[in-house]
Amino acid sequence: MSSPFSHANPHALASIVAASEAGGIEASEDIVDERGVKLWARGSPVLAGLVERLQDRSLRRPIEQCLTARDGIGPDGIVEETERLLQGSAYLSALAGSEARRLLRVAGSLPVEGSVSLLLTAARGRGTGFSHACLVMLAAGALAARCGCDEGSLQRTMLAALLHDIGEQYVNPTYLSSRRELTLDEWRHVSAHPRVGELFVRTNTRYPKPISALVAAHHERLDGTGYPGRAVSSELPDGSGYLIIAETMAGVLNDPVAAPARAVLAMGLVFGEFPIGIVNHVVRVQRAFPVEGATELDREAARERVVIVREGLRRSRLAAHALEDLTEHEAERRSLARLAPLLVRLEAAFVSTGTAHYFDLVEQSDDSDAELVLQLELVPREVRWRMRSLARDIAQDLCGFPAVGRERFTPLLDALRGAPAGAS
Repeated sequence: MSSPFSHANPHALASIVAASEAGGIEASEDIVDERGVKLWARGSPVLAGLVERLQDRSLRRPIEQCLTARDGIGPDGIVEETERLLQGSAYLSALAGSEARRLLRVAGSLPVEGSVSLLLTAARGRGTGFSHACLVMLAAGALAARCGCDEGSLQRTMLAALLHDIGEQYVNPTYLSSRRELTLDEWRHVSAHPRVGELFVRTNTRYPKPISALVAAHHERLDGTGYPGRAVSSELPDGSGYLIIAETMAGVLNDPVAAPARAVLAMGLVFGEFPIGIVNHVVRVQRAFPVEGATELDREAARERVVIVREGLRRSRLAAHALEDLTEHEAERRSLARLAPLLVRLEAAFVSTGTAHYFDLVEQSDDSDAELVLQLELVPREVRWRMRSLARDIAQDLCGFPAVGRERFTPLLDALRGAPAGAS
């Protein structure tokens, strides 16, 4: 059976070639195809011509193991970027607290293998990937330290966090930067990156198995609403909660307005998605960062956001309820059985925030109330994101449905996606 890396991935190779133009990346050994034909000589710099030379060739060894970045990312570069993040963010500095020096020491001790240095160097040249990796590493390490992890567990957490998005090097970069909603096929491509990262670590490094398992789990959720495996808490590896929460935090920390409060709100919206013991540490740090500087409330925009979500949830609930007596195929029943309780929990979470009762909220508060502005802007956005995630899950299930089943689920999909009633 051939290795999943026996063919050079065009996206990873393109980013390696681009990084080589800025700094020296060269072949550390002869690059040879499966028949023994030499395609690129040891010591030769990586140039654009390598892409054409490797096209459709099955390699004897993965390209990731045949290249080296002479001045690539290593422990010193990781520490330098982590220090920059600490100095540039009062929130990250507070999250690290008295453990900051320890976290920097552990970051500098991480074993950066050659294939990892290569892809981290490529990620640095591709955009913000390397900085994001260090940010998640720092946040995950800070949370693990706050929870009393020993040195070995802390190093394992930080190494896995550093590597968590390495699978994105194998994803079409236009999908990663797209501001439009991705098609189902595009989303499948993007959402596979944790699995690709897991395969990379297992195939191209000597790191222990727990590292690859943590990489695979960084987008999962305890209640089974994550991806790519829809794993629940009992199926997740020890320590995965640190990566799951750190990745979520990193997604909002670049927001210019009230980022700490946004992180807490996102993680607390639906109970059971995140490990509450770790979330409590995030909440404690957030208390030192009051919500301020939010823009004044745009009543009409807030009204529209709330009404769209409230109506979408109502239509989704009714469509799911109607399906209970219509489903005939086992695959349909399994999909509906998984979706229905998640939908109930999501609607209950939306109601419990009070955001669903928009008119009561605005009568009780001033237009410039920062917490109200934050709530009316963020809660609908978070709920819409989860509705679209549920729609993607159902859409991926459809391939196992009979044609009539796919038709039956169309109203539910439309409601979750926010399409107007009767649009299909």
